[in-house]
Amino acid sequence: LSSHTGRPRPTMLSAFGATLAICGPAVHAASRMRPLVMSADVGTAATTWQPGALRRVTSALALEAKPYAADLGFDSFSLPDGSAGSVSSYELSGKAANVAWCSGLLMSGTVCRGSVTAWCGPLTDVPHLTAASGVSNGGIDLLIDFKVRAECGYIPSGQYEEPQSREAFAQGSNRKDFAQAFFTDDVVAWRASLLSLPGAEVSTLGAEQMQLVGASPVRICLRLPLTASAASAASAACDKAVDLWLGWAVGAVTGPRALGAGAKQTSTYARDTKLRANAYGELLGIYTSLVGDAGKDLAAADAGPLDEAYVGGGS
Repeated sequence: LSSHTGRPRPTMLSAFGATLAICGPAVHAASRMRPLVMSADVGTAATTWQPGALRRVTSALALEAKPYAADLGFDSFSLPDGSAGSVSSYELSGKAANVAWCSGLLMSGTVCRGSVTAWCGPLTDVPHLTAASGVSNGGIDLLIDFKVRAECGYIPSGQYEEPQSREAFAQGSNRKDFAQAFFTDDVVAWRASLLSLPGAEVSTLGAEQMQLVGASPVRICLRLPLTASAASAASAACDKAVDLWLGWAVGAVTGPRALGAGAKQTSTYARDTKLRANAYGELLGIYTSLVGDAGKDLAAADAGPLDEAYVGGGS
């Protein structure tokens, strides 16, 4: 068990998460070898989007604050590496908003990071939101994704063969549906503009990893130079990601993305439960790469409560 009473630490997911910590120092060995010189102004610029974005999410969806992070001692925290910050937790399930969990992290010091994460409930198929940016080890980290709610068989190339099975047909249908509803040409073009930022190092997932974390075809994982312009671009990207997601989420329970009661909601919930367990593993990898062992408890606070039936399996 972890230091948080009653919460299992998924060893399998810890190893899995280590392979996904690719938007921080874990895959930037050269960055780790450089002296750590970070302007506080750049760190602030990279995370300045977070407070306003979190307020927009909680206000637009009328989310209720929950004491989960506070109960774990992370409503205000200081870490051994010199980083300090806060985690806030929210939810509002049901017809009002259908948000199963929302978390906001804001951290400064040796490592700067701001993030907003939102997990939708099974009443709609609106993607889950991940938006995070910050400064670590001499560079700027940017991670944005809209985790998909159904099996799509996405692959990094985005080039798909003609389907030869019922499963492949279903996945192709889901890809077309989500492209029309969420991952439109405008969103694809916006992603492309971020991947072409000056000095950007792009990290991609393989097909199996994409499936494990429910990655969308517009997932963005970048390492940027430690400059004011890059910090501003990362902050603006997260701001836009949150607004895109709010455009999908607000009113979705009574719109065309609502899911009917029964098998569709049940299968969506089962998929989401596994994705959240895997996302916890992903956070473990990222945060332990950033702040060492203290990242284990930070990941627990930011991830929120999990369905323990899936913790430790992640499949």
